[in-house]
Amino acid sequence: MRGGQWQWGMALGMILVLSLSGCSSDPQKGKIKYLESGQRYMEKGKYQEAAIQFQNALKLDPRFVEASYQLAQAELAQHQWRRAYVALEHTIELSPERLDARLDRGRLFFAAREYAKTEEEAAFILKKDPRNAAAYQLLGTSLVARGQNDKALQAFSQIAELMPNDPSAYINLALVEISLRRFDDAEQYFRKAIEVDPRSVQAYTDLANFYHIKGQLALAQQVLQQGITQNPNAAPLYIAQADLFYSEQKQEDAEALLSQLRQQHSSPETALAIGDFYFQRKQTAQALQEYQRGLRMVPGNLEIKKRMEDLYLVSGETQKAAEVDKDLLQQKTKDPIVLVNHGRVLMAQGKLDEAIAALQRETKDVPDSPQAQYYLGLAYWQKGNLRQAKSQMEEALRLAPDLLEVSNSLAELFLQQDNFAEAQQLAERNVRLHPADLSVRMLLGSIYQRQGKVGPAQEQFAFAQQLAPTDPAIRLRLAQTYAAGRAWSEAEKQLDTALQLDPRNAQALGQLVDLLVARKQQAKAFARVGQYVQTYPDDAQGHLILGSLHFQAKNYPAARADLQRAIDLNPKLAQAYLQLGQVLQAQGETDVAIQQFEKALAIQPKFVPLYALLGNLYLGKGNLGEARKFYEQALAIDPDFAIAASNLAWVYAQQGTNLDTALSLAQKAKQRMPEMPSVTDTLGWVMYKKGIYVSALPLLQECVEKVPDSAAYRYHLGMTLLSAGQKAKARSQLQAALRLKLEGEDADNARQALGSTN
Repeated sequence: MRGGQWQWGMALGMILVLSLSGCSSDPQKGKIKYLESGQRYMEKGKYQEAAIQFQNALKLDPRFVEASYQLAQAELAQHQWRRAYVALEHTIELSPERLDARLDRGRLFFAAREYAKTEEEAAFILKKDPRNAAAYQLLGTSLVARGQNDKALQAFSQIAELMPNDPSAYINLALVEISLRRFDDAEQYFRKAIEVDPRSVQAYTDLANFYHIKGQLALAQQVLQQGITQNPNAAPLYIAQADLFYSEQKQEDAEALLSQLRQQHSSPETALAIGDFYFQRKQTAQALQEYQRGLRMVPGNLEIKKRMEDLYLVSGETQKAAEVDKDLLQQKTKDPIVLVNHGRVLMAQGKLDEAIAALQRETKDVPDSPQAQYYLGLAYWQKGNLRQAKSQMEEALRLAPDLLEVSNSLAELFLQQDNFAEAQQLAERNVRLHPADLSVRMLLGSIYQRQGKVGPAQEQFAFAQQLAPTDPAIRLRLAQTYAAGRAWSEAEKQLDTALQLDPRNAQALGQLVDLLVARKQQAKAFARVGQYVQTYPDDAQGHLILGSLHFQAKNYPAARADLQRAIDLNPKLAQAYLQLGQVLQAQGETDVAIQQFEKALAIQPKFVPLYALLGNLYLGKGNLGEARKFYEQALAIDPDFAIAASNLAWVYAQQGTNLDTALSLAQKAKQRMPEMPSVTDTLGWVMYKKGIYVSALPLLQECVEKVPDSAAYRYHLGMTLLSAGQKAKARSQLQAALRLKLEGEDADNARQALGSTN
């Protein structure tokens, strides 16, 4: 029996040896078979299987150039950018003259925003092949991204010469001419694109957008209608024309056109396109109706389900998003967007740690997914980890430089951190690449506005107004820029227009009231708000604005009545509690004011300034323990909040505890707010408490010089001078502090210290 088993095992071993010997005896044939097998998988769209076959070929011959290049193509098809780059590097190392590999590597350089390397790769290709249109395209795109528009124009002109019947060459030239503000030339290039290819959907769309930006809406409509006539099955043209109708306030025409599209092309793809149109216009009910219509045609359509989940997330319907998420996860799909959306659902549910963990897994499994990197960045942003948020978003942008949502969010993050240079650079790039996009115009205008660049901000908002003339939010931004430039009548006109477009726009009303008060037109402000409240008596925001106006006029009973009415109408209106608290504080009712502020805090538990405000109120009451609690909570949310850091340092100093921590906090606050005397005084006083008199003196002297009538600053300087042995100077400061009505324990200490100076 054993012998039989041995013989069978021996025979199996011989078969394996012979089989292996057969493969290794002719590796050339083996590698070709693997290559051909991989290519067949590529044709079927089975890229992972193809990659395995190309890797097998390379195992037999590591210098097999074609297998290395094909492996790169398989990895590119799977969006595995790092692995694709490694395969391309290997290909070029084996065959430096392989121009197709260099072109692909150049595209990866561009995606990583390594523009110098991109242009170097394009130059190498063009030196070997001066008629390589793809290399000119790569070069021109890189130059546009760097703002080198004149040079980009030359590159795209070469493509037009090489490929005179390719509309994309003329479209690129037109877009560059727009950046150079040579609009007549841009128009001619768009027209040329249509002339060489009357079926180019992109050419019609871009020319219509061009006319839209210039406010030539009739021409835009004409171009789109011409495009639809030439391309009756092109849904994007119908969508573009419907969007134009909406901007002209011709909703009925838009709906008729969309109805025509539904009837002519009843397909899930059309339903998805129309749903997206409504989604982008924030008409979520109509968008959902379209998605559901598409889903009835194909119940298992993954793309529609993903879009529905996205809609629920954006519109704040977290429970419905979670239900779609559960359905998709049960299908055990490996679609990266499904898994990313799972992380988004967790974020919406406030489960930030779980969301970060889920998205981290996704970035590990699919490191080249820009969506995973982006939403992980957003999760870190919500968590307050801005450094990690920036890192993830930069990685997402590297992976997908044309993903507008990513670059816009990164610019907004830079703006939040007052990093204006990088925010502006990104936003200006987006405007060059997407001149007809409303969001990029608004963002760039906001960045200019924050820097006090009134003219450039106004220009961007004016562009945005042409794109969306019925959007009141744009009018508000324009009003702000006019007010900053002291063009009061223009600012008021924009706010009036915003209220005509949206009569219940409380934000526009509030901004108008602020403008009128600043111009000392309180009577007119009261009249406008009174009219609003009379028209909309159940509008909580209206009563909030009226109550705030009464507070400014020091009519506290009227202010309390309107603010309480606002709270009754909307118990979650945190600003009403805040304003009511200030009214109560002004009337000396500190304890009742604290109750109102704490109610506001329950609604906005991450509103850091409110923690500091409550800490200040308790500090004023002499309750150091409660003050300390609120300051510590503020810093737990935002460790860089200078006021809380300074005030907590002060509390520690008064309590005589944690003086090392107090010094660190005070120094940090001084770095953040170097010109604020109260912050400087706190740092000096903490140093006094620690016995660092020499370093404390110049800080406290600075405070007295800036605010000579402050009894507290004089007292702190006097006590420090006394401890430093400068009795005469100390006596002078302490006497001055008492003359300025120094009170309480500090006054007693000052008198006692004066006795020791004799």
